Amino acid sequence: MTAAAVQKQAAWFPWFKWTVYSLLAVNILLFLLTETVTEGLDSLAWVVLLLLFEWETSQLDKPYVSKWERWGIHGGRIAAYALVLWSAFGYSSATHIAEHGAVDMWNAWTWILIVLVLEYDVYAPGRYGRWEWYLRNAIKVVLYAALFVYALLWGLDGSWLDFYDALLWILCFFAIEMNVANYEEQIPYAGEDDAVAEGAVEG
Repeated sequence: MTAAAVQKQAAWFPWFKWTVYSLLAVNILLFLLTETVTEGLDSLAWVVLLLLFEWETSQLDKPYVSKWERWGIHGGRIAAYALVLWSAFGYSSATHIAEHGAVDMWNAWTWILIVLVLEYDVYAPGRYGRWEWYLRNAIKVVLYAALFVYALLWGLDGSWLDFYDALLWILCFFAIEMNVANYEEQIPYAGEDDAVAEGAVEG
């Protein structure tokens, strides 16, 4: 990416990111008025995960300020994952599927797979080779494509709030992915910095 492109992105990206986050906050309030307890807790857990990922992926080049920051983030993540898994099993129950169909279940487990890949981004930032980068992003493309399909299914079924909510969540996590991409652009793949250094010495 050229310096001009970097500057242009730096100008619009914060506006985009906090706009979609704000729209999501409004949407969560709408959902809380209409959804079940399970769906409400699930939404709350995902908001917590989103904010934790926003914090961590925007600070990939910085260490934790203190052990309280580290354990606070870990504690929040564990609690959020517990609720997310509880909700996913709820969406997978025969009763829920019989009443609402299987799309909720597919959507829940697909999102879980996405955040597991993002966890890898957070805990191994820049430590992977070129092939690993391509594999990781290919997996993400497939998973995000699946989420778009689920959103379309809700839209075709007339569930417009679910459709809108699904697109907002995808946009929000696109902002997280951009945080990761911006960090990765500044560093070489694992091992390539050593190869460049050896080439320079030999030259």
